Amino acid sequence: MDAGGRNVDTVIVRGCLHPATGEALRYFEEGRVYSLQIESTLACPQGCRYCYAPAGAAGVRELSPDDIAAVLSSAATMNVKAVDWLGGDPLVREDWYDLARHARDLGFVNNIWSSGIPLADQKVAEHAVAATEGGFISVHLDTLDAAVYARLHDGDAGKKIRAIHRGIENLLACGKPASELVNCITFTRPLAGSDLAQTMRYFCEEVRMAICLTQMCTVGRACRHPEWVPTPGEVQDACRTRDAICYPGSSCSFGTMDVNKFYCGTVICVTVDGDVTPCSVIREGFGNIRDQPLSKIVEEHRNELLFLGMRQPGPDSSSCTRCEQSAVCWGCRAMAYYETGELLGPDPKCWRAASGR
Repeated sequence: MDAGGRNVDTVIVRGCLHPATGEALRYFEEGRVYSLQIESTLACPQGCRYCYAPAGAAGVRELSPDDIAAVLSSAATMNVKAVDWLGGDPLVREDWYDLARHARDLGFVNNIWSSGIPLADQKVAEHAVAATEGGFISVHLDTLDAAVYARLHDGDAGKKIRAIHRGIENLLACGKPASELVNCITFTRPLAGSDLAQTMRYFCEEVRMAICLTQMCTVGRACRHPEWVPTPGEVQDACRTRDAICYPGSSCSFGTMDVNKFYCGTVICVTVDGDVTPCSVIREGFGNIRDQPLSKIVEEHRNELLFLGMRQPGPDSSSCTRCEQSAVCWGCRAMAYYETGELLGPDPKCWRAASGR
């Protein structure tokens, strides 16, 4: 596919995440919501010390089944195509499979963002594969090195790494194609250099999974570890290594995140508190589902929720819209928000922005 006169094939397909890439691109062009993120719980067995979730939040806080049902019903009237189940880890909810089946019955494609640890249970893996037909499953393993993992997470590092590996094996054994699996890596300074390269090579070249390289935002638990925020130079090295491994031969690249503008520009999130936000990392809500139906909130706040101000470059627009990679990337909007206070501001952690390119 050509955008802006350049071949962006694998960068669009992988960075869009959704298997139905063409349909997601059409929603982007039309300024519509393609995917609804539902932050169903804050409970998670992984214990990431850089997690963006509220630092003082109780681990068992959940979005109620009634709220989820109401959100799904409203999203169906908007012809939303996919539901991205988030946490915490959505698979720790006792009713997660019932909720996912209900979403599927309403016509949604289910995607799951999990730590990967619950998938070590074969029954959970079987249900996850059944629930995500036509969608993707993301697990989260930043490093293969138990010592590095232990710095970044609570609990028994070796046990958790083994559980995630077993979960991936279970998914593949249950028939989930590797092409519909994603390993999410949150880039922190302890990963910089060979550790990150080794992890990406393992998942991309050996397991044949996609990589979703994300950046640590200083929000939630991450505020306790400012020393883990990578420098623009480290981000540059990480992204160039990622490009060589995941997108060989492509002239296009993402500055900081492995989800491209076609994903970010068609997704909204409902948090455990019922707030409607542009993405799960951005905790500023534009309405609450307990006060208004989701469709009404989107109608009133479409500009903010879908970053419509990023669509056309202009004298007052973000420098990200004028970047050489703007065909696929507009920087991380969460990073821009937390670092500059502006949803549509420049991404200060992007090495291109830092170098003035």
